[in-house]
Amino acid sequence: KSEVRGDPEALAQVLLNLLSNAEKYSGARRQITVELSREAGKTRIRVLDRGRGIPPGAVRHLFKEFYRADDSLTNPVQGSGLGLAIARRILRDHGGDLEYLPRAGGGSIFQVELP
Repeated sequence: KSEVRGDPEALAQVLLNLLSNAEKYSGARRQITVELSREAGKTRIRVLDRGRGIPPGAVRHLFKEFYRADDSLTNPVQGSGLGLAIARRILRDHGGDLEYLPRAGGGSIFQVELP
């Protein structure tokens, strides 16, 4: 039996944020996949989408508060730029982490790791 210990509401907030982002930034290619695995005592959750992805120059800023990769006034996607920063903080407070990986063929992978 494997289980993750932590604040269920905070961890649910992380997953809802990742799923919401995947849906908001997917455009017409709304293909979202969630993968769950357990390896070497760690639980890994991956949210994969086929959206526009993250521009290479934006990746290093992605988890900073108030940062948005495309913050133009004409951007149709609303947001404050806090979701990923909060999600990473919650996971780190639980002894885990959140990282971004580009997805082959286009899109993004947000990977959660928890002890």
